[in-house]
Amino acid sequence: MYMAGVFLALFCACEEKEQTEPEIPPVEVSLTVSPQTLVFDENDASKNVITVNTNANWKAEVDNTALKIDKSEGTSGESRIQITDAPVGVTCKLTLTTIPQNDEEVISREVTISRAAPIIEPIERTVIYNNDFDKEVSSKISNRWPYLDEFDGWKNATGTGQGSETYEQMSVSVRNDWFSDYSPNADYKPYASGKNNLNFTRSGSYLAINGIRVGQERDFILQFGSSENKLFDYADLIVEVGNGSSWVQLDYTRAPTRDWELTTCSFSLQNVAADGTLGIRFSTTDGANLMRIDDVRLTDGDPSSQVIAFDNTVYPLPELPLYGSNDYVITHTGTLGGETVRNYTMLFDREKHAALWVAYPLHACYRGSSGRTEAWAADPLIDAAFQALLYGNPYCYYQDYSRGHQIPSGDRTINDELNAQTFYASNMTPQDGTFNGGIWESLESKVRNNLCNDTLYVVTGCYFGNGYTSTYDGNYNDSYDPNAKLCAVPTHYFKVILRTRSGNSGKHVGQCEASELKAIGFWLEHRNDYPEEFSTDYCQSVEYIEQQTGFTFFPSVPDKVKKQCAPSEWNL
Repeated sequence: MYMAGVFLALFCACEEKEQTEPEIPPVEVSLTVSPQTLVFDENDASKNVITVNTNANWKAEVDNTALKIDKSEGTSGESRIQITDAPVGVTCKLTLTTIPQNDEEVISREVTISRAAPIIEPIERTVIYNNDFDKEVSSKISNRWPYLDEFDGWKNATGTGQGSETYEQMSVSVRNDWFSDYSPNADYKPYASGKNNLNFTRSGSYLAINGIRVGQERDFILQFGSSENKLFDYADLIVEVGNGSSWVQLDYTRAPTRDWELTTCSFSLQNVAADGTLGIRFSTTDGANLMRIDDVRLTDGDPSSQVIAFDNTVYPLPELPLYGSNDYVITHTGTLGGETVRNYTMLFDREKHAALWVAYPLHACYRGSSGRTEAWAADPLIDAAFQALLYGNPYCYYQDYSRGHQIPSGDRTINDELNAQTFYASNMTPQDGTFNGGIWESLESKVRNNLCNDTLYVVTGCYFGNGYTSTYDGNYNDSYDPNAKLCAVPTHYFKVILRTRSGNSGKHVGQCEASELKAIGFWLEHRNDYPEEFSTDYCQSVEYIEQQTGFTFFPSVPDKVKKQCAPSEWNL
């Protein structure tokens, strides 16, 4: 009996001992990444690899959706992450973090990834005429600046076409103040000479430079510095080209400031003058206030959509709808191949905080591999108070709606400058997410399927029908920026497109007969129950969309073209 009790006691003691497990110390987590700084190499994928060494599971996150990686998680051991794409000219962060299994320490490591912007070599141009007006420094005569016919020190022309030119002027003086090289913009800085500049002293002042020898050249770039003693107004300065018997007004581009800015006109001649010469004329209108120019420079160029025929006809930009003098219309330009080109023009509604239409040319020259810049920002040409608050962090969204582009980012992928302008808040409307990422995105892609050697002209817009609603901007997870405001939600969206039938005519739209052109429209109610793929069921004539919106599209095109609705003639 005694022995049985001892045995039982020993058995219980052993059982109790076996149930007590030893305390396991936590694993010391390690994580190393290499390299910690990487410059993306588009020509050598082997240089775009991050090596991860860890004894834990891990995950990888990017701070920019344009940064692409081939894996976002892994397990212990050595792993490799391939960087498959990175945004141009942007520095991004790749963060790797261990995933705890029990109570291990969480470790994070960051890799800085950048991709240099490509070096674009400037195109060498032949300078046909250049005048910086600085042969001699001007000085006052009897306490006033001399007029052009009182002082020859401004005649300092160089170039292949100078030597036989003549000048006409009225009320233009040569001044040695308000210097053009004082804080000019970056585009103008290489040309800004300072010293003398020409001042147009009143309405009707003009300078004509006649007899510049251009030979058989047809394509030109005219650039000069300009400044006005107020916010620059295009209506105050008229620029024309002539053939000795008639003058034709040019469209030009420049930033709307009161500073010295580079002013650019690209144009082509339908036919050259019989004597192979060209004239340039600058003149001011009633609104001008101390208008000045400097550094006039004419070079050869590339074929331009602004075609000059010396029958006093300038072909208008085909994509621009008609608009009134009180409409708030702005144009954005950018640099392409060393030249200033138009990006898009919009009619902006300051009460609805949205563009009613955005008009733009679409051609292969605007498309490339720059990708999305995600450069959300206020439009610098519109007071920010009128724009939807869709930029900055974190309150940069519409409540319950996506930020819907009108001119798509995908239509401007040749460089970051043109693409970034598509991310201006002025180009956005509150768009249902399913609509935006479904049928609307499908339509954008199908429009691009109709690119041609001639240009495709597009107008995208939104319509606010009866009973339209509103939503707030400046939203993030149902929290709001203090400056958030109500923005109108469109009831419909539309596109109208125009091009030549052949796609390879080499003609401006204004030179084409109705039989050489085709046009079509697309009209969509803003709702979220469409099939994801666009259907030709939603095609309409341009005339129909004009009737719905009240706008006049493609005003230089015959009405019979705008009555067309033939989806089978398009790649849809």
